[in-house]
Amino acid sequence: MPNKQDLPRETVEDILNQFDLGQIEKIEPLTTSGNISYVIGTDRKKYFLRLCLENGPRWRSNEEIAAEIELIDYLHAARFPVFVPIKNKNGEEAIHFGKHNGYLREFIEAEEKLTPSFEEITKFGETIGWLHSLTENYKTRNHRAHIFDLTETKRHFLESKDMILTSNFKDKNKFVEKFEKEISSLNFPDNLPQGTIHEDLGKRHVLWQKDEVVGIVDFDRSYFGKLVLDLGQACRGWCFVDDWQKWSDENFQALLQGYEKKRKLTELEKKYLFDAIKFGIIERSLSYCLRFIGVTHNKEDEEFALDSIFRQIGLVPEK
Repeated sequence: MPNKQDLPRETVEDILNQFDLGQIEKIEPLTTSGNISYVIGTDRKKYFLRLCLENGPRWRSNEEIAAEIELIDYLHAARFPVFVPIKNKNGEEAIHFGKHNGYLREFIEAEEKLTPSFEEITKFGETIGWLHSLTENYKTRNHRAHIFDLTETKRHFLESKDMILTSNFKDKNKFVEKFEKEISSLNFPDNLPQGTIHEDLGKRHVLWQKDEVVGIVDFDRSYFGKLVLDLGQACRGWCFVDDWQKWSDENFQALLQGYEKKRKLTELEKKYLFDAIKFGIIERSLSYCLRFIGVTHNKEDEEFALDSIFRQIGLVPEK
């Protein structure tokens, strides 16, 4: 689950000195799920600083940061609601400071909607449909090494299997057995439409002012892949209610209604959508399992991983 990570203030100040921001008045670390993030207050305005650490769970290379910024700039040019990184004194958008890679942008006064109305879910559906209409067949020139599709998730699981089985993760043998069963049941054909996808469109990455989406944030998991997998992850994040205890078909229908206002799903995508939702649950269960073992040792992460693979996946409707 999200937590706070921090750097020495002197390090953050050295990074900020690369920019013309005015007098720095506040450096406030934020709670995040992997990156190191700050709200920066100056005598001019507020900024948002996001960094990753080498060997950290969300570390990204210089080229991957460049790819993320390339995508953001492309979407901004199409008037899609994203926040463009600020250029430093040398005219560069990316931050590379020792082991710390990232970028700085303006801080926007906006909020997440953790209990959205059906109208707001429909509006979010329109937003992701618009996103996919822009990114279908689009690929960044810079390479993305982190991929979260079915093939890579299977590979990641096999590489991590022994570590899970020798860890203190609760019900580890049952978890491994269930994970293998569920992921082996999935297959996504190569002719599904592809594009550069966000991959993490949960509620906390969609920012609102009143009833308008003003920003989609955190593209650091983006990669070129099947659009339906992105939609599946979005449905996972927006269609469970009551603290992930129930599946809401009403939310699901509202999201799809909005999505198809901007981009029509193909018949093949409709066929594989529920499998894509299940894959989203499976992928996150592994992510939280490994996050518990290798990073946080937080029981909430452990319980979320177990609940995802043993209960949530059974709540998703069949085709």
